[in-house]
Amino acid sequence: MISVKINLFLEKKALAKKLLFFLILALFLTLIMSVSVATESPNPQFVVVKSEHIDYDKVSGTEMVKNGSKVSIEVVLTNFSKVVEGNKSELIFHSDLGVLPSIIVDEIPREYKTPFVVDHRTVKEVKVTLSGDAPEVNKRRENVTLLNITQKIKEEKDSVIDIKRDVSSRAIEDALSMWYEANETIAKANEAVVNAEEAGLNVVGAKVSLELANEHLNNSLRLYSEGKPEEALEAANKALNYAKEAEDKARAAIGGKRKGNVAIIAAVVVIAIVALLLVIQKRRRKRGIF
Repeated sequence: MISVKINLFLEKKALAKKLLFFLILALFLTLIMSVSVATESPNPQFVVVKSEHIDYDKVSGTEMVKNGSKVSIEVVLTNFSKVVEGNKSELIFHSDLGVLPSIIVDEIPREYKTPFVVDHRTVKEVKVTLSGDAPEVNKRRENVTLLNITQKIKEEKDSVIDIKRDVSSRAIEDALSMWYEANETIAKANEAVVNAEEAGLNVVGAKVSLELANEHLNNSLRLYSEGKPEEALEAANKALNYAKEAEDKARAAIGGKRKGNVAIIAAVVVIAIVALLLVIQKRRRKRGIF
């Protein structure tokens, strides 16, 4: 009788362990699934961007849009949620290209309207295409909106897609690159001049070149701000050349002093050696050694 009770107790204990194991396993799987869903659906909007294609001429060596070039965009939206309040949403479009998009709903062209109403019960796919010219710029223009699509449900708005690019030109980028290079070289030249002055050297010529470098650098920045990139590039190039000249003059002065110090030391060593030889020769004569 006692053994039967013990067996029943052990069986109940084993069953309880199994139930606890399956409960923990279920909680663990639920946690993994929730994390997976959150990872796959990070955006709150009730539509999915199926694809996007952007085509434009780039400024060589960059991802920036070449000013005045043709820009073409195609965005396909799908998976419109069926649980939207009112079963409809509004799509709002904006572009700094100054042109209106073309809209195709389930392969049928639709008249553009703003906002554009989508019936989530019937619509499967919305294709938005846009073609226009990038702005003509004389200075780099950052974060130009090529296409923005916002979805509005009741009073709530969510960004569906926001395509931004910088717009520039080869002349603008060359001017900016030259300006930064000249600015860095001026800093090095200034350091060389300061070191030479602290060493007590005459660096008047280097300082004159450094002043001219700074003057042309300031002119370059002014010309760029006025929308004259070619002239800004020319001024920055002059600034770079004068900066290199200033640095060379300062380092030459320091190098000349070092050479002079070496020459003095060498002369002292030679004199010391000659004196030593004379002393040795004198001692030998006293000892009768010739």
